[in-house]
Amino acid sequence: MTFYDAHIHFYSPFAGEGLKRVFDLLKDMGLAGFDALVFVEFPPEMDKVLQMIPKAYHAHATEQVLQNNRDPFPLFRLADDIEIIPFVDGRFIEDEIEQKIRRFRERGFKGLKLLYVPEEDLENGIGGMERAFGRSVRHSEINTAQLIDCASSEGMWVLLHADLKRYGEFVREMVQSHPLTHFNIPHFGSSRKAISALMDTYPNCYTDLSSLIPAMERDPDAYRNFIIDYQDQILFGSDALIGWPEHVASALRFVNRLLEEGEVLEKLTNRNYLKFHRISGRAQ
Repeated sequence: MTFYDAHIHFYSPFAGEGLKRVFDLLKDMGLAGFDALVFVEFPPEMDKVLQMIPKAYHAHATEQVLQNNRDPFPLFRLADDIEIIPFVDGRFIEDEIEQKIRRFRERGFKGLKLLYVPEEDLENGIGGMERAFGRSVRHSEINTAQLIDCASSEGMWVLLHADLKRYGEFVREMVQSHPLTHFNIPHFGSSRKAISALMDTYPNCYTDLSSLIPAMERDPDAYRNFIIDYQDQILFGSDALIGWPEHVASALRFVNRLLEEGEVLEKLTNRNYLKFHRISGRAQ
């Protein structure tokens, strides 16, 4: 089974042959391509960095690991026959936004990943922008909107992590204001009701099912029906670190069990990814 993963964080202690072995394992599973979310810019104060990373990832997001992976393009060359679409993680970008986004696009980044958490998120253990940067919610809105405006003007895709129960109006404004930009609001936007309203209205709005396996296990029928209803706008995503091929495999096995073989599974794991990136055939 050939599949694509729309949500892999590209930082890992593995390098050289260790990283090549990871890529080989992923290729053996059938992975044909993935969106690589890369920390290119981040502050030197690790306490500030960790305020903006979910607690579950803290042990893996060391300064050395992030530094080793901030220029991913030489590492991508180790991935034989896996097509990688690089997304620059812009959660720490605060100044010279237009110039930086243009430079990232020129370097080869094709998407922008944002973690929009203006206030503390206790559920995921994220301190939020207010604590990390001393920003007001309004200031975070302005900063995030400028990042999205610049990425959209450069023809980049946007992966925007946001809790639609808290910030749905802001996300709606972003999606509505950039109709030619494809948005992935991952994790069903933390609300099936809210993300369905967006997808019903905006064909440029997609979501992925990353990190939702515990919830889907508790209520598989409801989630299966939701996926069937929105089968053209949902992407497979693992939310794995690049050094966690077993996490990708586990997520894929679960989705296979939930949906079984058929057109809906094919859309989630393959066709919707290609459509999101406007790709005919394999990713370029």
